[in-house]
Amino acid sequence: MFKRIFLSFISLMIFFAPYYIYGDSTKTLLLIVSESNWEEFVSSPFISNFIPRSSIGSMSIRTNHQNKRIEYYGTINAGRRWNYYELNDMGAVDNGLGDYLNQSGLSTAFFSDKDELIKIIENQYGKTSYKTEDFEELYSDNNKKTLLKSDIILIDMDLYKGEENQEFLIDFIENRPIRLYIFCPYSQDNKLTPFLLYDSKEAYPGLIRSTTTRREGIITNLDIAPSILSYYGIDSSTMVSKGIESYYTKDAYKKIIKDLEKICFLNYYRSDIIKNYIIFLITTLIIYVLLEKIDNKILNRFYDSLTIFALWLPVLFMMTFIRNINFVYGLFIVFFLLIIILLNKFPYEKILKFTALGVFIILVFDSIFNSFLQQNSFLGYDPVIGARFYGIGNEYGGIILGSFYLLIYFISNSSYFMIISLALHFFLAIILGMPFFGANFGATISLFAGMILFCIQYCKNYNIKSLSLLFIIIIVFFIIWIFIDNFLIEEKSHLGQMIFQSTNGNINVFIQVIWRKLIMNLQLIRYSLWSKLLAFSLIIMTIKFDLNNDFLRMLAVPFIGAIIAGIIFNDSGILMGSTSSIYFVFPYLRSCSLYNVEK
Repeated sequence: MFKRIFLSFISLMIFFAPYYIYGDSTKTLLLIVSESNWEEFVSSPFISNFIPRSSIGSMSIRTNHQNKRIEYYGTINAGRRWNYYELNDMGAVDNGLGDYLNQSGLSTAFFSDKDELIKIIENQYGKTSYKTEDFEELYSDNNKKTLLKSDIILIDMDLYKGEENQEFLIDFIENRPIRLYIFCPYSQDNKLTPFLLYDSKEAYPGLIRSTTTRREGIITNLDIAPSILSYYGIDSSTMVSKGIESYYTKDAYKKIIKDLEKICFLNYYRSDIIKNYIIFLITTLIIYVLLEKIDNKILNRFYDSLTIFALWLPVLFMMTFIRNINFVYGLFIVFFLLIIILLNKFPYEKILKFTALGVFIILVFDSIFNSFLQQNSFLGYDPVIGARFYGIGNEYGGIILGSFYLLIYFISNSSYFMIISLALHFFLAIILGMPFFGANFGATISLFAGMILFCIQYCKNYNIKSLSLLFIIIIVFFIIWIFIDNFLIEEKSHLGQMIFQSTNGNINVFIQVIWRKLIMNLQLIRYSLWSKLLAFSLIIMTIKFDLNNDFLRMLAVPFIGAIIAGIIFNDSGILMGSTSSIYFVFPYLRSCSLYNVEK
């Protein structure tokens, strides 16, 4: 008898276990707001009530198609770059947050009359566990019951802006364990929207951070779903991010506003600065063509100054410590005058050699120490655009490659040229490729393409065995790189994320990435000024092609090979090829003039 009672008790415990676990666990509230900037965000009495006790930051709401509003919501559910054409036969998001929650016994509730918003937490059938029909009183009896029996709740705050609704919601949050997310998932005007994370168990002021951005105070719309899942101990390995982390910060709001002012300053002037830079480069090339036949010392000195200045400008773009555009342009003028003075004291070749070494060292050291200068550069990646948040961007990836091969040219007369060159190639591969440094797969592939062609060109005295050994070393390097990226570090590079998703069943990610790279390059060719610069440079190089020129004979094969590989394997390969070509075309054209003078 006792044994039967005991077994019955155990059976009941097993049967009610899920209700015990999830019924009393912390609820998650997703409050969707339309306040898309911080001024509006903090002006809300409801939101400002939680800011002193919450972790805050800005969220990148970038999607694949900005004109497809549904993608802003579906991306949050999927936890990856989701496309509108991935809707299943039910018109819903497959294998996303909603499915994982339901499969784990957690219930979802939807408080909104906007059909698109349900994409954030819907399951594969386009449903949630509960859905309200009362969009006026959040505190109505039916709504209260739904709130109490649901685990993850999405509320459209635009429907419940009344004072009584907000007072009820504050009281509801204050009197039970709640994990609260307040954010704006869609905005026409802002690509970085305010984000607040409040946890009743750990209520302290702080900044948010995620592995997708590696920057305090900035996350993406890919981070929300894995953050919710990991909080409930649910596996989210098919998603890109590891979720959102919070760091205690005393003056979090002040820091957020200060960082946003810097980001907005760079974003506001970025396009004009880059446009003027490209126009300056093209104009300098035209000046060379027009003045080439004129043998005048002053004109030659002027062109030398323009060449050196063009090569140093990407470094000057990083000197944005004072947020004043007049200061930036003033810095350019002062530096140009300094170059003129130095060219009166030192030979052009010596200044060019110092330029190659200086630009290369500055960018390498910056990449080792978290790319602080590149993050604050007009030529660096822009968090507002949201394409990249860490490592080496494609612009500076091209500049590092360009300055590197220019440096290789200047050490060509050293006794151990091949050993030094190969060592520098592998060193730079680590800087460009490793996820804790540059994390730029396209730039690394470009470097290895240049390296292989460099070895073929200069290893004529070496046997096939030596070259085979080199190729094996390169392959081993890639294997080690992929192993480290996927198994030894948490913060994966873009390549690591792609491989990780593929091994977890999302094979389509390869096709999507390749297609996106192709489309991006086609768009750059059609619309970007960088493509015009690259085309103009290639035309002039074709006209001035001279195999007797040492500079061309030494660098043309590896340099052009690296550019072609960059275009093929990089979604902004045109851009990277353009920036790297600056460090080849300008010195080459000047070397043509010097060569003609020597003849």
